[in-house]
Amino acid sequence: MMEIAEKTDLSPEWLAARVRKMIEDDCEIDPAENLVLYGLDSIAVMTFSSELKQMGIEASFEELAREPSLDNWWALISSRL
Repeated sequence: MMEIAEKTDLSPEWLAARVRKMIEDDCEIDPAENLVLYGLDSIAVMTFSSELKQMGIEASFEELAREPSLDNWWALISSRL
């Protein structure tokens, strides 16, 4: 299980690094690109939703899966900080 970040540590850079760990690839990710194209699967999205909840950020699996890109996820997360 990943170490849970503090809310104060969250940033677009943190999110990109976290997603690279989820997809197990250190590639550069286009922030507007669908993360499924990088190999993101539903189990990783469920796990990430749970991690966010542990940090006090409500972001459901459905919300994350609806528009899986770094830009969309950061907009969702930052709106709930």
